[in-house]
Amino acid sequence: MVEIGRKVKILYTAKLQNRVVLDSSDNHEGAPLEFVIGAGEVIPGLDKAVRDMIAYEKRQVTIVPKDAYGEYDESLIELLPVSSFPSANDLPIGEYIVLNLSNEQVRAKVASVENGMITLDFNHEHAGKTLIFDIELVEIFGETGSAIENELHTENCGCGCKKLKKQLTAV
Repeated sequence: MVEIGRKVKILYTAKLQNRVVLDSSDNHEGAPLEFVIGAGEVIPGLDKAVRDMIAYEKRQVTIVPKDAYGEYDESLIELLPVSSFPSANDLPIGEYIVLNLSNEQVRAKVASVENGMITLDFNHEHAGKTLIFDIELVEIFGETGSAIENELHTENCGCGCKKLKKQLTAV
């Protein structure tokens, strides 16, 4: 098992149940994905799957929607008047747009523009979908690689790593 708070690198291929590939290390010039276990940097199901692995292990895991991008939520569909959008008739039906709301950007799918209304779907594009990941755990910082690569910390380094580990193991 990989300790919470430990940095890891994985090679992966993410697919839908129909085997359509969504993403892969190959799409990133073969570079491994690097993240910290338990830090919320990847979907929860991937984090848990890697946490249960050992160095150099290969595994295929199925991740259900609640541990991936969430269940599809009908309440995230909104109707807005066409008058609230400049050039509403030019919106790309079936495609995603980025909206600037207050001080954040939000992605939404333009579901339709009809009868003076725009239907926007704020669900993640993979919400409600089960994902299949082929994973190879290629590095566990602190267990594989050099001390410099592993960013070894002193007992009371002050970076918050011990606090993060304590919080995440309490869950």
